[in-house]
Amino acid sequence: MLPFSPEPSVFQTAKCFFSHGIMGHIDAAQPPAIEAIPPTQLPSQPYALSVPNTAKKLKKPWSSIQALNFVSQIELVVPQASADLIQRTLAERSPASTARPHYARITMTLGQVLEGAFFTEYVKAGNILMLSEGRLGQDNVFTLKDGRLTLYLERDAYERAGLVGKTHGAKGGRGLRPRWIVELDLNPKAMWPGKSGFDRLIYACKNVFNSPCTWLFCSMFDAPNPDPLDTFSPKWVTVEPTVTRHANIALPPLGRPPSLLVGGGHGSDRMETEEAVTELYEWLSLVRLGSPRVQSADNIDPYLSRYQVPLSSGGDDGAAPPSGDIVTLRWSGFLSPTWACQTLLDVLIAMQSSSAPTSSSWLAMSVSGFSSSMGLAGDGSECTFFRPADAPREFLLWDVHSHE
Repeated sequence: MLPFSPEPSVFQTAKCFFSHGIMGHIDAAQPPAIEAIPPTQLPSQPYALSVPNTAKKLKKPWSSIQALNFVSQIELVVPQASADLIQRTLAERSPASTARPHYARITMTLGQVLEGAFFTEYVKAGNILMLSEGRLGQDNVFTLKDGRLTLYLERDAYERAGLVGKTHGAKGGRGLRPRWIVELDLNPKAMWPGKSGFDRLIYACKNVFNSPCTWLFCSMFDAPNPDPLDTFSPKWVTVEPTVTRHANIALPPLGRPPSLLVGGGHGSDRMETEEAVTELYEWLSLVRLGSPRVQSADNIDPYLSRYQVPLSSGGDDGAAPPSGDIVTLRWSGFLSPTWACQTLLDVLIAMQSSSAPTSSSWLAMSVSGFSSSMGLAGDGSECTFFRPADAPREFLLWDVHSHE
């Protein structure tokens, strides 16, 4: 019999990293930093230490969510008892752009992004997200975030553009030509018309990247008046949450795994910890998918599925796990990671300030990024946050990184 080993590939498989941390009390008047300070807002004097540079000091879970760059889906899983409080908190947020995020679909050339009022009012301000159509492993794709323009190019387009970049993606192997990535920071004063580096980029836009393409556009700030975006007839989409109620769900142990604590009652064995957090992540994924395998009344033939909801370490193997009602709130679209961080922060503050028993309840939030390669299943990045029921000041975090 041949071994079931994967075939050799130039691609690396996706990896999942687990973290256990402590957040402490969150002060609503002085919330933690959830996004990096743009370079244009950093102090210019080396001795100005009163404004810290959080670009490399963001703590988890905020740093993991911000690392996704572009968010395609947010899923919040909470028990039924906490759902009303959370929905009311999110609906009462202000301004309206925070309570009801929206994004636009526009058609522009890359050159139009870098000229006129759109460049000065949006790109130079560094407060927008833009993602062009196409797949990173097959097409020319452009992204814009925090004033940084990134070009994922085919070899032919890279050679004709005359820009300086580096190889990206698969290298070597028959039929796998190396692709190229060009990263340009548009924030410095040198990136203006008339400067050599900027004029070289404009030349590439006029002679190579001159075809219109569809972009997704997102901004967390108020639009200038007049809005330069109106020239391109944007089609706005308001993201509304989809609420799904799951009744009679079999519940695994939703507290902190005892093996995470050194010297705990069940020891601190690494294998025991890995098994506990893997089972919890698997259960959360099945709930998000709406799988019938987590239903208390599920009696599927074990020949088709042998999945069982995990029991507590001291429970009887023949006993059924406890059951409860769960609510899932899902946002899908083109979202900012800052909005995802703000949503999680608002939910934590609301549950922390509540005098009801929900203040110590568990919650889970999963943030998914866009597919980062050739549309392969499971090649996107994801971050899942979980607050245990018995430790509201702590969190468990799973970071799934694509093979790129």
